[in-house]
Amino acid sequence: MNRTWIFALALALISSSLAHAGYDDLKKEFEEYQPPSYYTARQRPPLDQAGKAADSNFIDVKRRITDQKAQWERSLIPKRDKTSFFHPDSNLLEKYRPALSDNDVAAKALKAGFSREALETLTMLRNPGIKAAENRFRAAIETFSQILNLDEILRQYTAFSEGVKTGVGPMKGKDTVKTKFPFPGVLSLKAQIVDQGVRAAREDLETARREAVVSARKTYWNLLFVYKAQGITKETLDLLKYLEAVAMTRYETGKTSYQDVVKVRIKRKTLEEDLITLHERQQNIELKIIELLNLSPGIQFGSPKDEDPSREMPSLNPLYDIALERRQELRHTQAVLAKMESMIELAETLILPPYTLNLSLYEDEAVNQAGSLATKQAFPITTKSSKGAGLPKMPWYGTNDAYLRQTRQRLLALREDLKQAEARTLTMVRKAWFELDRAKREMSLYQKTVINLSQSALDVSTRGYESGNVTFADVIDSYTIWLEARLAFERKRSDLGIARAELERILGTSFSDRAAALLPKIKD
Repeated sequence: MNRTWIFALALALISSSLAHAGYDDLKKEFEEYQPPSYYTARQRPPLDQAGKAADSNFIDVKRRITDQKAQWERSLIPKRDKTSFFHPDSNLLEKYRPALSDNDVAAKALKAGFSREALETLTMLRNPGIKAAENRFRAAIETFSQILNLDEILRQYTAFSEGVKTGVGPMKGKDTVKTKFPFPGVLSLKAQIVDQGVRAAREDLETARREAVVSARKTYWNLLFVYKAQGITKETLDLLKYLEAVAMTRYETGKTSYQDVVKVRIKRKTLEEDLITLHERQQNIELKIIELLNLSPGIQFGSPKDEDPSREMPSLNPLYDIALERRQELRHTQAVLAKMESMIELAETLILPPYTLNLSLYEDEAVNQAGSLATKQAFPITTKSSKGAGLPKMPWYGTNDAYLRQTRQRLLALREDLKQAEARTLTMVRKAWFELDRAKREMSLYQKTVINLSQSALDVSTRGYESGNVTFADVIDSYTIWLEARLAFERKRSDLGIARAELERILGTSFSDRAAALLPKIKD
Protein backbone atom coordinates (compact mmCIF):
# COMPACT_ATOMS: atom_id res chain seq x y z
CA MET A 1 0.00 0.00 0.00
CA ASN A 2 2.77 2.36 0.95
CA ARG A 3 4.62 1.54 -2.20
CA THR A 4 1.57 2.26 -4.31
CA TRP A 5 1.08 5.67 -2.63
CA ILE A 6 4.73 6.61 -3.04
CA PHE A 7 4.64 5.62 -6.71
CA ALA A 8 1.54 7.73 -7.34
CA LEU A 9 3.08 10.71 -5.59
CA ALA A 10 6.27 10.45 -7.64
CA LEU A 11 4.26 10.19 -10.85
CA ALA A 12 2.27 13.33 -9.92
CA LEU A 13 5.44 15.28 -9.20
CA ILE A 14 6.94 14.28 -12.53
CA SER A 15 3.78 15.25 -14.42
CA SER A 16 3.57 18.60 -12.65
CA SER A 17 7.20 19.35 -13.49
CA LEU A 18 6.64 18.51 -17.14
CA ALA A 19 3.47 20.63 -17.34
CA HIS A 20 5.19 23.63 -15.70
CA ALA A 21 8.06 23.32 -18.12
CA GLY A 22 5.61 23.32 -21.05
CA TYR A 23 3.83 26.45 -19.74
CA ASP A 24 7.13 28.30 -19.35
CA ASP A 25 8.04 27.50 -22.91
CA LEU A 26 4.62 28.60 -24.14
CA LYS A 27 4.81 31.88 -22.18
CA LYS A 28 8.33 32.59 -23.44
CA GLU A 29 7.31 31.89 -27.01
CA PHE A 30 4.27 34.16 -26.63
CA GLU A 31 6.30 37.03 -25.19
CA GLU A 32 9.05 36.73 -27.80
CA TYR A 33 6.71 36.39 -30.77
CA GLN A 34 7.39 38.79 -33.65
CA PRO A 35 5.09 39.03 -36.70
CA PRO A 36 6.60 38.51 -40.16
CA SER A 37 8.53 41.36 -41.72
CA TYR A 38 6.01 41.87 -44.53
CA TYR A 39 3.39 42.56 -41.82
CA THR A 40 5.39 44.86 -39.56
CA ALA A 41 6.59 46.92 -42.52
CA ARG A 42 3.01 48.05 -43.20
CA GLN A 43 2.00 48.75 -39.62
CA ARG A 44 1.85 52.05 -37.75
CA PRO A 45 4.51 52.79 -35.13
CA PRO A 46 3.90 51.57 -31.60
CA LEU A 47 1.36 53.49 -29.57
CA ASP A 48 3.88 55.34 -27.43
CA GLN A 49 5.90 56.41 -30.49
CA ALA A 50 2.75 57.55 -32.29
CA GLY A 51 1.76 59.59 -29.24
CA LYS A 52 5.17 61.21 -29.07
CA ALA A 53 5.02 62.00 -32.79
CA ALA A 54 1.58 63.58 -32.40
CA ASP A 55 2.80 65.67 -29.47
CA SER A 56 5.83 66.75 -31.47
CA ASN A 57 3.65 67.76 -34.41
CA PHE A 58 1.33 69.72 -32.14
CA ILE A 59 4.26 71.53 -30.50
CA ASP A 60 5.75 72.42 -33.90
CA VAL A 61 2.48 73.77 -35.25
CA LYS A 62 1.85 75.64 -32.01
CA ARG A 63 5.31 77.21 -32.19
CA ARG A 64 4.73 78.32 -35.78
CA ILE A 65 1.38 79.87 -34.88
CA THR A 66 2.94 81.67 -31.91
CA ASP A 67 5.69 83.02 -34.17
CA GLN A 68 3.08 84.21 -36.67
CA LYS A 69 1.21 86.04 -33.94
CA ALA A 70 4.38 87.74 -32.67
CA GLN A 71 5.32 88.78 -36.21
CA TRP A 72 1.92 90.40 -36.79
CA GLU A 73 2.16 92.20 -33.45
CA ARG A 74 5.51 93.68 -34.48
CA SER A 75 3.95 94.94 -37.70
CA LEU A 76 1.86 97.38 -35.63
CA ILE A 77 4.94 99.60 -35.47
CA PRO A 78 5.00 101.67 -38.68
CA LYS A 79 8.09 100.91 -40.73
CA ARG A 80 9.34 101.56 -44.21
CA ASP A 81 8.58 98.68 -46.51
CA LYS A 82 6.67 98.13 -49.70
CA THR A 83 3.45 97.30 -47.82
CA SER A 84 3.34 100.58 -45.89
CA PHE A 85 1.92 103.75 -47.39
CA PHE A 86 3.77 106.29 -45.30
CA HIS A 87 6.27 106.41 -42.47
CA PRO A 88 6.97 109.74 -40.73
CA ASP A 89 10.46 111.06 -40.24
CA SER A 90 12.05 109.51 -37.13
CA ASN A 91 13.04 112.89 -35.70
CA LEU A 92 9.53 114.30 -36.08
CA LEU A 93 8.09 111.10 -34.67
CA GLU A 94 10.15 111.41 -31.51
CA LYS A 95 9.45 115.14 -31.26
CA TYR A 96 5.68 114.76 -31.41
CA ARG A 97 5.33 111.41 -29.65
CA PRO A 98 4.08 113.10 -26.43
CA ALA A 99 1.18 114.44 -28.52
CA LEU A 100 -0.12 110.86 -28.69
CA SER A 101 -1.85 111.39 -25.35
CA ASP A 102 -1.32 115.11 -24.64
CA ASN A 103 -3.67 117.51 -26.42
CA ASP A 104 -1.66 120.54 -25.35
CA VAL A 105 1.45 119.31 -27.17
CA ALA A 106 -0.50 118.92 -30.42
CA ALA A 107 -2.20 122.31 -30.01
CA LYS A 108 1.14 123.98 -29.31
CA ALA A 109 2.64 122.42 -32.45
CA LEU A 110 -0.17 123.90 -34.56
CA LYS A 111 -0.08 127.29 -32.87
CA ALA A 112 3.59 127.83 -33.65
CA GLY A 113 3.07 127.24 -37.36
CA PHE A 114 3.43 123.82 -38.92
CA SER A 115 4.81 122.09 -41.97
CA ARG A 116 3.14 119.41 -44.05
CA GLU A 117 5.38 116.72 -42.55
CA ALA A 118 4.47 117.84 -39.03
CA LEU A 119 0.75 117.63 -39.80
CA GLU A 120 1.18 114.15 -41.31
CA THR A 121 3.11 112.95 -38.25
CA LEU A 122 0.51 114.30 -35.83
CA THR A 123 -2.20 112.63 -37.90
CA MET A 124 -0.44 109.26 -37.70
CA LEU A 125 -0.20 109.62 -33.92
CA ARG A 126 -3.63 111.00 -33.05
CA ASN A 127 -6.18 110.15 -35.76
CA PRO A 128 -9.14 108.20 -34.25
CA GLY A 129 -9.74 106.26 -37.46
CA ILE A 130 -6.18 104.92 -37.35
CA LYS A 131 -6.53 103.98 -33.69
CA ALA A 132 -9.80 102.17 -34.39
CA ALA A 133 -8.18 100.19 -37.21
CA GLU A 134 -5.27 99.33 -34.90
CA ASN A 135 -7.67 97.97 -32.29
CA ARG A 136 -9.48 95.88 -34.89
CA PHE A 137 -6.13 94.59 -36.07
CA ARG A 138 -5.16 93.61 -32.52
CA ALA A 139 -8.51 91.85 -32.15
CA ALA A 140 -7.81 89.85 -35.32
CA ILE A 141 -4.38 88.85 -33.98
CA GLU A 142 -6.00 87.38 -30.86
CA THR A 143 -7.74 84.81 -33.06
CA PHE A 144 -4.45 82.89 -33.11
CA SER A 145 -4.83 82.33 -29.36
CA GLN A 146 -8.38 81.09 -29.81
CA ILE A 147 -7.47 78.28 -32.18
CA LEU A 148 -4.53 77.25 -29.99
CA ASN A 149 -6.62 77.25 -26.81
CA LEU A 150 -9.37 75.18 -28.43
CA ASP A 151 -7.03 72.43 -29.57
CA GLU A 152 -5.19 72.49 -26.25
CA ILE A 153 -8.47 72.06 -24.38
CA LEU A 154 -9.43 69.14 -26.62
CA ARG A 155 -6.10 67.45 -26.00
CA GLN A 156 -6.38 67.93 -22.24
CA TYR A 157 -9.91 66.56 -22.30
CA THR A 158 -8.71 63.52 -24.21
CA ALA A 159 -5.87 62.95 -21.75
CA PHE A 160 -8.22 62.94 -18.75
CA SER A 161 -11.18 61.12 -20.31
CA GLU A 162 -9.52 58.41 -22.39
CA GLY A 163 -10.58 54.88 -21.56
CA VAL A 164 -8.03 52.38 -20.26
CA LYS A 165 -8.62 48.71 -20.87
CA THR A 166 -6.57 46.52 -18.60
CA GLY A 167 -5.18 43.29 -19.91
CA VAL A 168 -1.89 41.61 -20.63
CA GLY A 169 1.05 43.99 -20.59
CA PRO A 170 1.22 47.64 -19.46
CA MET A 171 -1.90 49.81 -19.15
CA LYS A 172 -1.91 52.06 -22.20
CA GLY A 173 -4.52 54.35 -23.75
CA LYS A 174 -5.10 56.01 -27.10
CA ASP A 175 -6.51 59.41 -28.06
CA THR A 176 -10.00 59.22 -29.48
CA VAL A 177 -10.30 59.49 -33.20
CA LYS A 178 -12.86 62.32 -32.96
CA THR A 179 -10.48 64.64 -31.11
CA LYS A 180 -7.36 63.73 -33.11
CA PHE A 181 -8.48 63.32 -36.69
CA PRO A 182 -7.30 64.88 -38.92
CA PHE A 183 -4.60 66.59 -36.81
CA PRO A 184 -2.29 68.37 -37.47
CA GLY A 185 -3.75 69.27 -40.85
CA VAL A 186 -6.85 70.93 -39.43
CA LEU A 187 -4.88 73.09 -37.01
CA SER A 188 -2.60 74.19 -39.83
CA LEU A 189 -5.62 75.08 -41.96
CA LYS A 190 -7.09 77.03 -39.06
CA ALA A 191 -3.81 78.92 -38.77
CA GLN A 192 -3.92 79.72 -42.50
CA ILE A 193 -7.48 81.01 -42.20
CA VAL A 194 -6.60 83.18 -39.22
CA ASP A 195 -3.39 84.40 -40.89
CA GLN A 196 -5.29 85.56 -43.97
CA GLY A 197 -7.92 87.20 -41.78
CA VAL A 198 -5.21 89.08 -39.92
CA ARG A 199 -3.62 90.01 -43.24
CA ALA A 200 -6.92 91.52 -44.38
CA ALA A 201 -7.18 93.46 -41.10
CA ARG A 202 -3.60 94.66 -41.64
CA GLU A 203 -4.55 96.02 -45.05
CA ASP A 204 -7.57 97.73 -43.48
CA LEU A 205 -5.20 99.38 -40.99
CA GLU A 206 -2.90 100.51 -43.78
CA THR A 207 -5.92 101.83 -45.67
CA ALA A 208 -6.97 103.86 -42.61
CA ARG A 209 -3.46 105.30 -42.33
CA ARG A 210 -3.41 106.10 -46.04
CA GLU A 211 -6.77 107.85 -46.02
CA ALA A 212 -5.90 109.90 -42.93
CA VAL A 213 -2.50 110.97 -44.25
CA VAL A 214 -3.85 111.84 -47.71
CA SER A 215 -6.64 113.84 -46.12
CA ALA A 216 -4.06 115.71 -44.03
CA ARG A 217 -2.01 116.48 -47.15
CA LYS A 218 -5.01 117.79 -49.10
CA THR A 219 -6.08 119.85 -46.09
CA TYR A 220 -2.61 121.36 -45.82
CA TRP A 221 -2.54 122.39 -49.49
CA ASN A 222 -6.05 123.88 -49.29
CA LEU A 223 -5.14 125.81 -46.16
CA LEU A 224 -1.95 127.08 -47.77
CA PHE A 225 -3.96 128.32 -50.76
CA VAL A 226 -6.39 130.17 -48.50
CA TYR A 227 -3.53 131.93 -46.74
CA LYS A 228 -1.95 132.82 -50.08
CA ALA A 229 -5.30 134.03 -51.44
CA GLN A 230 -5.82 136.24 -48.41
CA GLY A 231 -2.40 137.82 -48.91
CA ILE A 232 -3.04 138.46 -52.61
CA THR A 233 -6.48 139.89 -51.92
CA LYS A 234 -5.14 142.25 -49.25
CA GLU A 235 -2.41 143.41 -51.61
CA THR A 236 -4.98 144.04 -54.35
CA LEU A 237 -7.16 145.97 -51.89
CA ASP A 238 -4.26 148.28 -51.13
CA LEU A 239 -3.77 148.91 -54.84
CA LEU A 240 -7.48 149.60 -55.30
CA LYS A 241 -7.43 152.07 -52.45
CA TYR A 242 -4.61 153.88 -54.24
CA LEU A 243 -6.56 153.71 -57.50
CA GLU A 244 -9.64 155.10 -55.73
CA ALA A 245 -7.59 158.03 -54.46
CA VAL A 246 -6.35 158.71 -57.99
CA ALA A 247 -9.90 158.55 -59.35
CA MET A 248 -11.14 160.96 -56.65
CA THR A 249 -8.35 163.41 -57.47
CA ARG A 250 -9.16 163.32 -61.19
CA TYR A 251 -12.86 163.73 -60.40
CA GLU A 252 -12.19 166.75 -58.19
CA THR A 253 -10.12 168.33 -60.97
CA GLY A 254 -12.84 167.59 -63.51
CA LYS A 255 -10.77 165.20 -65.58
CA THR A 256 -13.13 162.23 -65.08
CA SER A 257 -16.66 161.44 -64.03
CA TYR A 258 -17.87 160.21 -60.68
CA GLN A 259 -18.57 156.82 -62.31
CA ASP A 260 -14.89 155.94 -62.05
CA VAL A 261 -14.95 156.50 -58.30
CA VAL A 262 -18.10 154.40 -57.97
CA LYS A 263 -16.66 151.52 -60.01
CA VAL A 264 -13.46 151.32 -58.01
CA ARG A 265 -15.40 151.43 -54.73
CA ILE A 266 -17.66 148.58 -55.93
CA LYS A 267 -14.60 146.51 -56.80
CA ARG A 268 -13.01 147.30 -53.45
CA LYS A 269 -16.14 146.34 -51.50
CA THR A 270 -16.40 143.09 -53.46
CA LEU A 271 -12.84 142.16 -52.58
CA GLU A 272 -13.42 142.99 -48.92
CA GLU A 273 -16.34 140.56 -48.92
CA ASP A 274 -14.19 137.95 -50.67
CA LEU A 275 -11.61 138.42 -47.93
CA ILE A 276 -14.24 137.65 -45.28
CA THR A 277 -15.24 134.54 -47.23
CA LEU A 278 -11.63 133.39 -47.37
CA HIS A 279 -11.31 133.87 -43.62
CA GLU A 280 -14.41 131.76 -43.00
CA ARG A 281 -13.11 129.10 -45.38
CA GLN A 282 -9.88 129.08 -43.41
CA GLN A 283 -11.81 128.27 -40.25
CA ASN A 284 -13.55 125.39 -42.03
CA ILE A 285 -10.22 123.93 -43.09
CA GLU A 286 -8.79 124.38 -39.60
CA LEU A 287 -11.81 122.51 -38.22
CA LYS A 288 -10.94 119.66 -40.59
CA ILE A 289 -7.48 119.54 -38.99
CA ILE A 290 -9.13 119.44 -35.56
CA GLU A 291 -11.19 116.47 -36.77
CA LEU A 292 -8.12 114.63 -38.08
CA LEU A 293 -6.18 115.16 -34.85
CA ASN A 294 -9.14 114.72 -32.47
CA LEU A 295 -8.64 118.10 -30.79
CA SER A 296 -11.08 120.45 -29.08
CA PRO A 297 -12.49 123.35 -31.13
CA GLY A 298 -11.23 126.81 -30.37
CA ILE A 299 -7.49 126.23 -30.47
CA GLN A 300 -5.27 128.84 -32.09
CA PHE A 301 -3.66 127.98 -35.42
CA GLY A 302 -0.48 129.38 -36.83
CA SER A 303 0.03 129.85 -40.54
CA PRO A 304 1.23 126.79 -42.48
CA LYS A 305 4.80 126.97 -43.63
CA ASP A 306 5.14 127.79 -47.30
CA GLU A 307 6.18 124.83 -49.42
CA ASP A 308 6.48 124.23 -53.14
CA PRO A 309 4.95 120.97 -54.33
CA SER A 310 7.21 118.61 -56.19
CA ARG A 311 7.03 119.01 -59.95
CA GLU A 312 8.53 115.64 -60.79
CA MET A 313 6.33 113.52 -63.01
CA PRO A 314 6.53 109.72 -62.79
CA SER A 315 6.28 107.65 -65.95
CA LEU A 316 2.74 106.41 -66.45
CA ASN A 317 3.15 102.81 -67.63
CA PRO A 318 5.11 101.50 -64.62
CA LEU A 319 2.49 102.98 -62.29
CA TYR A 320 -0.07 100.38 -63.40
CA ASP A 321 1.98 97.48 -62.06
CA ILE A 322 2.75 99.38 -58.86
CA ALA A 323 -0.94 100.03 -58.21
CA LEU A 324 -1.87 96.38 -58.84
CA GLU A 325 0.82 95.29 -56.39
CA ARG A 326 0.46 97.85 -53.59
CA ARG A 327 -3.07 99.22 -53.56
CA GLN A 328 -4.49 98.24 -50.18
CA GLU A 329 -8.01 97.44 -51.41
CA LEU A 330 -6.66 94.88 -53.86
CA ARG A 331 -4.40 93.31 -51.24
CA HIS A 332 -7.36 93.12 -48.84
CA THR A 333 -9.47 91.32 -51.45
CA GLN A 334 -6.62 88.92 -52.18
CA ALA A 335 -6.33 88.10 -48.47
CA VAL A 336 -10.08 87.47 -48.23
CA LEU A 337 -9.83 85.20 -51.28
CA ALA A 338 -7.03 83.16 -49.71
CA LYS A 339 -8.99 82.95 -46.46
CA MET A 340 -12.09 81.69 -48.24
CA GLU A 341 -10.07 79.08 -50.13
CA SER A 342 -8.63 77.78 -46.86
CA MET A 343 -12.11 77.73 -45.32
CA ILE A 344 -13.39 75.63 -48.20
CA GLU A 345 -10.45 73.26 -47.83
CA LEU A 346 -11.16 72.95 -44.11
CA ALA A 347 -14.84 72.29 -44.75
CA GLU A 348 -14.01 69.63 -47.32
CA THR A 349 -11.70 67.98 -44.83
CA LEU A 350 -14.28 67.91 -42.05
CA ILE A 351 -17.65 67.27 -43.70
CA LEU A 352 -17.09 65.49 -47.00
CA PRO A 353 -16.56 61.71 -47.12
CA PRO A 354 -12.83 60.81 -47.02
CA TYR A 355 -11.06 58.48 -49.43
CA THR A 356 -11.44 55.58 -46.98
CA LEU A 357 -14.45 54.47 -44.98
CA ASN A 358 -12.22 54.18 -41.88
CA LEU A 359 -13.87 50.92 -40.90
CA SER A 360 -10.75 49.88 -38.97
CA LEU A 361 -10.76 52.98 -36.76
CA TYR A 362 -12.11 52.58 -33.25
CA GLU A 363 -12.24 54.67 -30.14
CA ASP A 364 -10.22 53.63 -27.11
CA GLU A 365 -12.89 53.13 -24.48
CA ALA A 366 -13.67 50.51 -21.91
CA VAL A 367 -16.11 48.09 -23.55
CA ASN A 368 -18.22 45.53 -21.75
CA GLN A 369 -20.20 43.85 -24.48
CA ALA A 370 -20.80 40.39 -23.07
CA GLY A 371 -21.97 38.85 -19.86
CA SER A 372 -24.14 40.24 -17.11
CA LEU A 373 -22.10 43.49 -16.94
CA ALA A 374 -22.62 44.35 -20.62
CA THR A 375 -23.43 48.05 -21.09
CA LYS A 376 -24.10 47.95 -24.83
CA GLN A 377 -24.42 45.45 -27.59
CA ALA A 378 -21.44 44.42 -29.65
CA PHE A 379 -23.45 45.09 -32.81
CA PRO A 380 -26.51 47.27 -33.51
CA ILE A 381 -29.77 45.47 -32.82
CA THR A 382 -32.06 48.25 -34.11
CA THR A 383 -32.04 50.52 -37.14
CA LYS A 384 -33.17 54.15 -37.12
CA SER A 385 -35.51 55.29 -39.84
CA SER A 386 -32.93 57.85 -40.97
CA LYS A 387 -30.28 55.18 -41.33
CA GLY A 388 -31.96 52.47 -43.28
CA ALA A 389 -30.37 50.21 -45.84
CA GLY A 390 -28.23 52.14 -48.31
CA LEU A 391 -28.39 55.43 -46.40
CA PRO A 392 -25.20 57.20 -45.25
CA LYS A 393 -24.07 56.92 -41.66
CA MET A 394 -24.23 60.74 -41.31
CA PRO A 395 -27.24 61.65 -43.44
CA TRP A 396 -27.18 65.35 -42.51
CA TYR A 397 -23.75 66.17 -43.90
CA GLY A 398 -25.52 67.11 -47.11
CA THR A 399 -26.78 70.31 -45.45
CA ASN A 400 -23.19 71.33 -44.79
CA ASP A 401 -22.33 70.43 -48.35
CA ALA A 402 -25.01 72.88 -49.52
CA TYR A 403 -23.33 75.61 -47.49
CA LEU A 404 -20.03 74.54 -49.03
CA ARG A 405 -21.45 74.93 -52.52
CA GLN A 406 -22.70 78.37 -51.56
CA THR A 407 -19.22 79.33 -50.34
CA ARG A 408 -17.69 78.11 -53.58
CA GLN A 409 -20.02 80.36 -55.56
CA ARG A 410 -19.16 83.30 -53.32
CA LEU A 411 -15.49 82.55 -53.96
CA LEU A 412 -16.07 82.66 -57.72
CA ALA A 413 -17.93 85.95 -57.34
CA LEU A 414 -15.12 87.41 -55.25
CA ARG A 415 -12.58 86.48 -57.92
CA GLU A 416 -14.61 88.36 -60.49
CA ASP A 417 -14.87 91.30 -58.11
CA LEU A 418 -11.09 91.31 -57.85
CA LYS A 419 -10.76 91.42 -61.64
CA GLN A 420 -13.18 94.33 -61.78
CA ALA A 421 -11.34 96.17 -59.00
CA GLU A 422 -8.04 95.70 -60.84
CA ALA A 423 -9.50 97.09 -64.06
CA ARG A 424 -11.02 100.02 -62.17
CA THR A 425 -7.66 100.66 -60.49
CA LEU A 426 -5.97 101.05 -63.86
CA THR A 427 -8.57 103.63 -64.88
CA MET A 428 -8.14 105.49 -61.59
CA VAL A 429 -4.35 105.57 -62.07
CA ARG A 430 -4.74 107.06 -65.53
CA LYS A 431 -7.16 109.75 -64.32
CA ALA A 432 -5.03 110.64 -61.30
CA TRP A 433 -1.89 110.86 -63.45
CA PHE A 434 -3.78 113.08 -65.90
CA GLU A 435 -4.84 115.45 -63.10
CA LEU A 436 -1.26 115.63 -61.87
CA ASP A 437 0.06 116.33 -65.35
CA ARG A 438 -2.59 118.99 -66.02
CA ALA A 439 -1.95 120.73 -62.69
CA LYS A 440 1.76 120.84 -63.44
CA ARG A 441 1.25 122.24 -66.97
CA GLU A 442 -1.27 124.86 -65.88
CA MET A 443 0.88 125.93 -62.95
CA SER A 444 3.85 126.41 -65.26
CA LEU A 445 1.68 128.36 -67.71
CA TYR A 446 0.51 130.84 -65.09
CA GLN A 447 3.92 131.16 -63.47
CA LYS A 448 5.94 131.69 -66.64
CA THR A 449 3.48 133.53 -68.87
CA VAL A 450 0.11 134.67 -67.54
CA ILE A 451 1.29 136.40 -64.34
CA ASN A 452 4.07 138.27 -66.12
CA LEU A 453 1.74 139.47 -68.88
CA SER A 454 -0.97 140.52 -66.44
CA GLN A 455 1.58 142.39 -64.34
CA SER A 456 2.85 144.25 -67.41
CA ALA A 457 -0.70 145.11 -68.48
CA LEU A 458 -1.47 146.41 -65.00
CA ASP A 459 1.60 148.64 -64.88
CA VAL A 460 0.95 150.09 -68.36
CA SER A 461 -2.76 150.74 -67.73
CA THR A 462 -2.10 152.35 -64.32
CA ARG A 463 0.46 154.80 -65.73
CA GLY A 464 -1.78 155.47 -68.72
CA TYR A 465 -4.76 156.23 -66.51
CA GLU A 466 -2.73 158.64 -64.41
CA SER A 467 -1.74 160.48 -67.58
CA GLY A 468 -5.24 160.33 -69.02
CA ASN A 469 -4.40 158.08 -71.97
CA VAL A 470 -6.26 154.94 -70.70
CA THR A 471 -9.91 154.66 -69.73
CA PHE A 472 -10.90 153.60 -66.25
CA ALA A 473 -12.65 150.47 -67.57
CA ASP A 474 -9.35 149.25 -68.99
CA VAL A 475 -7.65 149.89 -65.65
CA ILE A 476 -10.28 147.91 -63.71
CA ASP A 477 -9.98 145.05 -66.21
CA SER A 478 -6.20 145.06 -65.74
CA TYR A 479 -6.57 144.84 -61.97
CA THR A 480 -9.13 142.04 -62.30
CA ILE A 481 -6.97 140.01 -64.70
CA TRP A 482 -3.90 140.47 -62.51
CA LEU A 483 -5.80 139.38 -59.38
CA GLU A 484 -7.36 136.35 -61.09
CA ALA A 485 -4.02 135.30 -62.57
CA ARG A 486 -2.27 135.36 -59.21
CA LEU A 487 -5.13 133.54 -57.48
CA ALA A 488 -5.23 130.97 -60.29
CA PHE A 489 -1.50 130.37 -59.97
CA GLU A 490 -1.77 129.72 -56.24
CA ARG A 491 -4.79 127.51 -56.85
CA LYS A 492 -2.91 125.46 -59.45
CA ARG A 493 0.06 125.32 -57.12
CA SER A 494 -2.04 123.75 -54.38
CA ASP A 495 -3.85 121.58 -56.93
CA LEU A 496 -0.49 120.12 -57.91
CA GLY A 497 0.12 118.99 -54.33
CA ILE A 498 -3.45 117.67 -54.05
CA ALA A 499 -3.18 115.78 -57.35
CA ARG A 500 0.07 114.19 -56.23
CA ALA A 501 -1.53 113.11 -52.94
CA GLU A 502 -4.48 111.62 -54.85
CA LEU A 503 -2.16 109.69 -57.18
CA GLU A 504 -0.32 108.35 -54.13
CA ARG A 505 -3.65 107.28 -52.65
CA ILE A 506 -4.54 105.34 -55.80
CA LEU A 507 -1.12 103.69 -55.98
CA GLY A 508 -1.09 102.77 -52.29
CA THR A 509 2.41 104.13 -51.72
CA SER A 510 3.85 107.55 -50.97
CA PHE A 511 6.32 109.39 -53.19
CA SER A 512 7.63 111.33 -50.21
CA ASP A 513 8.47 108.15 -48.31
CA ARG A 514 11.83 106.46 -48.72
CA ALA A 515 9.98 103.56 -50.28
CA ALA A 516 9.70 105.82 -53.32
CA ALA A 517 13.13 104.54 -54.27
CA LEU A 518 11.27 101.47 -55.50
CA LEU A 519 9.18 103.59 -57.87
CA PRO A 520 10.10 104.05 -61.55
CA LYS A 521 12.63 106.66 -62.44
CA ILE A 522 11.28 110.18 -62.63
CA LYS A 523 11.44 112.18 -65.82
CA ASP A 524 11.39 115.96 -66.14
